Amino acid sequence: MRNRHQRNNRYALPATPVLFAWLMVGGLASPLLAGYPTEKHPYFVGNQQCAQCHAGAGMGHQQSLWWLSKHAKAYTSLSTPEAKKIARLSGVPVEPQQSPICLGCHSTSAEAENWEREDTFQLQHGVQCEKCHGAGSEYMDEAVMMDREASLAAGLAIPTKEDCRACHLSKGSHDAVLGPSKFDIDKAWEAIAHPAPDDWSYPETVPLPEPADPTQPSHTGSLACGQCHGGPESGYQYSRWLRSPHANAYATLATSKAREIARQSGIDGDPMGAAACLKCHTTAYHDPAGGVEAGYALFEGVGCEACHGAGSGYSPEPVMRNKQAAMLAGLKTVTRDTCLDCHANAHGKPFDVEAAWQQILHPTKLPPPPEETRYKTPQNMAFHPDGRELYVTCEAADSVAVIDVARQIKIAEIPVGGQPNDVTFHPGGRWAYVSNRLDDTVSVIEVASRRAIATIPVGDEPHGVLTDRDGRLLYVLNTSTDSISVIDTQSLNEVKRLEACRNPWALSLSPDGSQILVTNALSRFVPFRQPPLSEVTVIDTRRAVVEDRWQVPEANLMMGVDWHPSGEYGLITMNRTKNLVPMTRLLQGWTITNGLGVVWRDGRVDQVLLDEPTMAFPDPTGIAITPDGNLALVTSSASNRVAVVDLQRMIGMIRGATDEQRKRILPNHLGKATEFVVKHIQTPHSPRGVRIAPDGRTAWVANALDDSLTVIDLQRLDVASRIDLGGPREITQARYGERLFHSANITFQRQFSCNSCHPDGHVDGLTYDIEADGIGVNPVDNRTLRGILDTAPFKWEGTNPSLSRQCGARLAVFFTRIQPFNPTELAAVDHYICTIPRPPNRYRPLGTELTEAQRRGRLMFERTQTNDGRVIPKQDRCVTCHFPPLYTDRLQHDIGTRMRLDTHAVFDTPHLNNIYDSAPYLHNGIAETLEEIWTKYNPDDRHGVTNDMTKDQLNDLIEYLKTL
Repeated sequence: MRNRHQRNNRYALPATPVLFAWLMVGGLASPLLAGYPTEKHPYFVGNQQCAQCHAGAGMGHQQSLWWLSKHAKAYTSLSTPEAKKIARLSGVPVEPQQSPICLGCHSTSAEAENWEREDTFQLQHGVQCEKCHGAGSEYMDEAVMMDREASLAAGLAIPTKEDCRACHLSKGSHDAVLGPSKFDIDKAWEAIAHPAPDDWSYPETVPLPEPADPTQPSHTGSLACGQCHGGPESGYQYSRWLRSPHANAYATLATSKAREIARQSGIDGDPMGAAACLKCHTTAYHDPAGGVEAGYALFEGVGCEACHGAGSGYSPEPVMRNKQAAMLAGLKTVTRDTCLDCHANAHGKPFDVEAAWQQILHPTKLPPPPEETRYKTPQNMAFHPDGRELYVTCEAADSVAVIDVARQIKIAEIPVGGQPNDVTFHPGGRWAYVSNRLDDTVSVIEVASRRAIATIPVGDEPHGVLTDRDGRLLYVLNTSTDSISVIDTQSLNEVKRLEACRNPWALSLSPDGSQILVTNALSRFVPFRQPPLSEVTVIDTRRAVVEDRWQVPEANLMMGVDWHPSGEYGLITMNRTKNLVPMTRLLQGWTITNGLGVVWRDGRVDQVLLDEPTMAFPDPTGIAITPDGNLALVTSSASNRVAVVDLQRMIGMIRGATDEQRKRILPNHLGKATEFVVKHIQTPHSPRGVRIAPDGRTAWVANALDDSLTVIDLQRLDVASRIDLGGPREITQARYGERLFHSANITFQRQFSCNSCHPDGHVDGLTYDIEADGIGVNPVDNRTLRGILDTAPFKWEGTNPSLSRQCGARLAVFFTRIQPFNPTELAAVDHYICTIPRPPNRYRPLGTELTEAQRRGRLMFERTQTNDGRVIPKQDRCVTCHFPPLYTDRLQHDIGTRMRLDTHAVFDTPHLNNIYDSAPYLHNGIAETLEEIWTKYNPDDRHGVTNDMTKDQLNDLIEYLKTL
């Protein structure tokens, strides 16, 4: 018969606080939240609160079953070396225990805000009850839990086997490190079963021991120790303890084996309440000391203080940092004899103290990790105004290399921010400015001391940097936010932000100092199935404003720019991607062509190709014009060449053509380059930035994937020397894959590389016609490669189960028209793609609270009812298909987005991580903004129920989506 008496507090925990009205969405129903869901907002209370009812024999030892499971240790597994490898293959650039992507499956409430967690909740306890059953504040009350309908209405979730797949579906990063997973949901379901007995009863209270001496320090609990002893800087000691048998010592008393041992020892009843058992299976009974504090709980078993002494006196950081003071405050010296108090002849089992000592060692400092192979990856360069030194940004090393120009050797290396991309000098030569793409900052280097003396916050993913002629203002191109930060170089403050086009990339100052030309890598948004239309943004430096926007039709990936010394025109590098043309045209060398744009002072733009009929010039990246204006040098990062362009011939050819020829013939003519490209100079892997020395005698090229510079003699038009930047000699699998990814050797006549469509491992913003499913039908939007590995299957149709399938046979048949990779190469490319890092989310940095708008948007994302009270079917709720941490169910659905060129209606669910940075949207790229997904392309509420939303509600939803 069920015992319905009032539940007891088995662990002597403080009572659950009353739910404050401000935590209730209903209580927040003010003008701020008018029209938003009004149900109560549950918050997480933690497993200790669940255990008040769900522990002990009367409840089937549910708490202990969980504590002994892998779920409870899921957080701790993120401290292992294997976890770090998995994180790297997932594109996670931070500690796994600090990554929302990793924590999303290895903990509970990783996506929640701090206020949504009660003080009794601990993230370190891994996958807890509320991970599967929902935040418990609203249903944990006995009166609610005893009423099934009431508990479900209050947020209690009844998980199904299908819910388990959210985390347990095979992930490529995990399989690569741990081996292929064989997750049997039926066996797993049986293993985690924790039913309450039919004749259940609430657990009886286990009283805590009386203090041995109230004047002595008290037990704070191991979690208090873990606040300082949790991270890599302290050897992950708390995680090591959580994974140990010591942490399980109390929970093991719930096992049948423990009950048999207790019976043989003459102990009647439940060993979990027997003082004789608790003396060696808990901390407080082992040493009552001065009692316990609120954070202590018996279920932690043999905690830190069982060996090191009650911690209330020595746990404050200033005391712990003074060894003598800590010992005076109660910190005990642990010896092997300490272990024998419990382990000597315990239950007749032999105990090898030396072996056990080695197993429980938890040094503060971890052994040094295997030395990571860290390359330089030079990107761009700048000469000091006096011409004696060259600064080179080394993206992979987070540094700037300093080159002695006369001796042609590296003489220094200056640490800066994450992934430095470009560098420029103040005209006076006293300072250098470096854009840090990963950190969203600019480092200010004091040239005399060769050290970074200041950091300036700017926009997202800054690339190009340049000062005006007087050095009064610094212009920084924020690639991810399509903007230009204008920095006062005296105050180092941003004084204004200009609007660029999409992905501003490089910039150049006119000879008279009056204008700056800015190239933009991505095309403007254009009508559906229209060719690209890019922009050169023109800045008036006298007023620091955008003066004009010159259109460059049918071009994209404009990455290099330089002014001719005459000031008549500037030159820009570009791709001409024929994304509207079926891939069948690859055999004619006409899918992606590569060339130069001539940007005249009056805004007219001419285009010429650098490709030849049987030899393309893939991925033109950097450009530099000689001081005499006779030659331009252009790098092809995908074919390891530098083209030497005779400008007089090229400009003469353009001026001699008719308007019709300049508009239609020259931009598409594959043979014209032979008339003005006088030489191709071979370089090592992936040349990118190029600069001409101030004396005009040499050109310097940054070979990104060779960690070197090539010096070209401009008199002989030949390589003069190679300067080694000091990178590792070893070529890792990832580096090998990176070289292949950036090489056009994979395509027929070397027309393009993987990077041509995925610059920086991201997107080119275009929609393509891939003829696998028919010519002229099923156009598909390009998708990012950042964080892609764990989101299989691939393609919008979800038909490719692995990256090897995506990058192997399919690539050969439909993209490259030759076999791109042998098995070794394919494995390397796949490995490199996995390591492309996911930039941190700029709208919600780790650990920050949501804004009010984002919080309201989250309510819309998770809502279950419409504004007029109708229940939204589960399959139509946003969070059903887009749940954390990847925000994709990795399945295919028909959401009503089939359009006139589509032959099918079912598409793969895209992940939403950093979704703000991958426009356009939907399978065919028809939606320019996140708003358009639901305002224009969801008329029947098949892609979520959104038509009842107000404009404010939709805006808030968008603000929340940007945080994912």
